[in-house]
Amino acid sequence: MEPLSEYHPFPCSLMQFPDQFGFAASILPAPYSFNGFPDPLIQHPVRSQIQEVSAKSTCFSSNSTSDEADDQQLSIIDERKQRRMISNRESARRSRMRKQDHLYELCSQVKFLINENRQLADKLSRVSESLDQVARENGQLREETVELKQMITELQLNKAFSSLAQLDDHPCNNLA
Repeated sequence: MEPLSEYHPFPCSLMQFPDQFGFAASILPAPYSFNGFPDPLIQHPVRSQIQEVSAKSTCFSSNSTSDEADDQQLSIIDERKQRRMISNRESARRSRMRKQDHLYELCSQVKFLINENRQLADKLSRVSESLDQVARENGQLREETVELKQMITELQLNKAFSSLAQLDDHPCNNLA
């Protein structure tokens, strides 16, 4: 498979496929990009809830060891969720890339099969024309065969009559 020079979510034009292929441009996803790092401007709901819990716990007791342990535990949970979120995004990106590669392969196959179908149709047309020409030539040859057989039969009859005529002219046959 040839690599794409630039990211394009759908390598072949969807306008070239009839509606029965089920491609609808309005439902196709837009191009995705992912740089591997979460966007700091996006507030994740779990993160904001953890920050609220953390803020509430510091209001009650700022020097408590249990609060520090809770904060540390929340930090660990937050870090795990963050790693899982990054992992899930990367997995989704790989999945989209596989889907895009599969679509590219399918488009290539469609183009190949359309070309092959066109070539086979052209070949069928040429063979059909050739068959018609051979059938016409065959009919002409049959007519010629019939004519030649008639000519041979006439020649054989003429030869037989000329032999009989020579016998009539033979002196042995003139006894009268």
